[in-house]
Amino acid sequence: MYHRRLWLLAACIGIVLVVLIVQAVRLTLVQGATHRAVAVSRLLEQQWLPTWRGSILDRKGRVLAQDEPRWEVAVSWDAITGQWAEDRAIRAARNAMGRDAWSMASPERRSGAIEAERRRWDEVLDALWVAIASAAELSRDEMDIRLNDIRSRVQRMAAVVWDAQRRRHEARFGSGEGPDFVPRPIREQADVHVIVPDLREAQAAELDAFAAEYDDLLDLRYARHRTHPYERQIVEVDMSTMPGPLRADTMQPITIPRVADVLLGDIRDTVWEEDVARRPFHDPDTHEIDRGGYRQSDAVGSRGIEQAWEDTLRGEVGMVVRERDIGETAREEPIGGRDVQLTIDAAVQARLEAVLDPDIGLTRVQSWHRNTPLPNGTVLPASVVVLDIATGEIIAMASSPWQLGDMTEGEVQSLQPWLIRPAQIAAPPGSIIKPLILAAAVSEGVIDLDQQIECTGHHFENQPNIARCWIYRPKYGMATHGSLGPVEALARSCNSWFYELGDRLGLARLSDWLGSMGLGERLDIGLSAPWTEPLEASGSRPSGGDIDALQRQGEDTFESVMMAIGQGRTTWTPLHAANAYATLARAGRRVPPTLVQGHQPTEASQGRPLSPRLVETVIAGLEDVVKKPYGTGNHLSLASGREPIFRVQGVRIAAKTGTAQAPPWRRDVDGNGEIVPGERTTELEHSWVVGLLGDESGPWRYAFAVLVEYGGSGGRVAGPIADQVIRALQAEGYLSGGDS
Repeated sequence: MYHRRLWLLAACIGIVLVVLIVQAVRLTLVQGATHRAVAVSRLLEQQWLPTWRGSILDRKGRVLAQDEPRWEVAVSWDAITGQWAEDRAIRAARNAMGRDAWSMASPERRSGAIEAERRRWDEVLDALWVAIASAAELSRDEMDIRLNDIRSRVQRMAAVVWDAQRRRHEARFGSGEGPDFVPRPIREQADVHVIVPDLREAQAAELDAFAAEYDDLLDLRYARHRTHPYERQIVEVDMSTMPGPLRADTMQPITIPRVADVLLGDIRDTVWEEDVARRPFHDPDTHEIDRGGYRQSDAVGSRGIEQAWEDTLRGEVGMVVRERDIGETAREEPIGGRDVQLTIDAAVQARLEAVLDPDIGLTRVQSWHRNTPLPNGTVLPASVVVLDIATGEIIAMASSPWQLGDMTEGEVQSLQPWLIRPAQIAAPPGSIIKPLILAAAVSEGVIDLDQQIECTGHHFENQPNIARCWIYRPKYGMATHGSLGPVEALARSCNSWFYELGDRLGLARLSDWLGSMGLGERLDIGLSAPWTEPLEASGSRPSGGDIDALQRQGEDTFESVMMAIGQGRTTWTPLHAANAYATLARAGRRVPPTLVQGHQPTEASQGRPLSPRLVETVIAGLEDVVKKPYGTGNHLSLASGREPIFRVQGVRIAAKTGTAQAPPWRRDVDGNGEIVPGERTTELEHSWVVGLLGDESGPWRYAFAVLVEYGGSGGRVAGPIADQVIRALQAEGYLSGGDS
């Protein structure tokens, strides 16, 4: 019996020893690194030093966005509610009476003593609001509005939290039973609140003395804020250069709240869960610190360049570490974010944004537009892009509308002012695709540059109502263009001529050639980050599967002739259009367009070489579009007579107009400020002008594209805007010449 007990005791001791050994192994070997890190961290006192975002610059080094040192003015919640003065008065009254006298005093006497002291502390609070308002250049009414907004917000939050606290109290104790419910203050009722977020150094100095004397009342904190030096730019538009009905001998000032706003984007002060998941500041598994990772108080790029180049622009916080056991301090300085330099010229950008402003009138429906179901004065979304042919650098990329202003909800929904339209709006190209079709047809040998094709008014025999030329209409007397060569076919924009080219090329070759010009692929100009939705549309063209399906259905020929005039399953952005024309000017050599200097775009398809004679022929046709009286980009027909679309001197212009069938437009038809389901306008057309620009002598230097959505005729609507593009480039020294 004794030996059995001894063995049992030994077994128990053995089991305990095994458990202890296993635990020791787990703590020292398996989890040793983690526990050592925790132990070391408890001996370290860390302080993080703020970093700053890099600046965004234009091509000439002008600062478009930057972090500036500023000061935040924060006050306690008790100051905002007035409780601070009450607490100070109670404390002063108690000190004045003495502890014994206070404890013996009646409630009436205490209230009188508090009231006598209260006046002094109310005056301190009043002096605080006056000092803050003066430093921030605010009126007292504006200050009161800010204070009331904070009170309302915190009270709403408290009501929600207290309701949840009450429900938990009742669930635990039952309704009407147990202790009475007493709401606990929420964090915001014990915190300070920022009243003024961006005081400059000199303004903050006015509050130094107040902050030093009443540090429990006023918190003056150093902070950095994103500023935009090109805010509230006033651009004067010369109205004498406008089409006749808008012309006046005046300079119309247009105020632009922030140049290139939709391109630059913005920053948000709220860190989202996906930000932390992508780049955590503190890795919970390894306990490693990424000084460029996200913390709750960080600023994060939102939209545009600020978002796409977030990892470049954001810096790394600095760190001061003090070892508690030995008292030594180590310091690592913060690393600021790197600058991002854009290829755009802020001055050209500002001029184009001003020209696109609806107040100028070129992006509103006008009487000379004609053939549109939209009423005069309707605001039309529009976009312009200009790029350097030799380098692919984007000089300007403007959208309209570019601000919400006084828009109704219906206008915001229909006009979508937040879009970077030159890169995000993919629309049918219409006739501006015809130079590319000619280049493909000649390169594939389906037509010779000396060959002529007869315009019969419609392409399919015995089917005069489909695939018609644009002049084969009753209003033009069912006219035809007759026999045309390539140059005149481009200048007159003869649909029948290009229907024939599309038929001869076939759908597969057409799609393949358009792909070699960049259609159907995202151009990757530097607007999209890998972790966000792309901000650049790829456009569309028939895929291999689409072509097979159309061939099985016997519809491939019709699709081919439609593609040849820029309709059907073909869409592209203004950026694609300008890039394709630049590729034509380079004889087929592709140079990736870019918005950010030093950006390396993803690999794109290679272009196809074009013969010098072919390029000369295409450009001759585009020049005749503008020069010849029958060219679709030559003149406007006004009530007062004809006038040239392009009236500038000293430049070479080769351009193509396009009018493309547009999908229905969801818009506020009845003007009540809202869009209801099914409320849309049909039978609309997009207006295009795309072309090449150069000095009077010398090579082609710039490619441009103008799109006015739902505008109608390319020449009548987009043409006058294209004229203003040239004037903007001349004014900023990119082109020679001047006004006619």
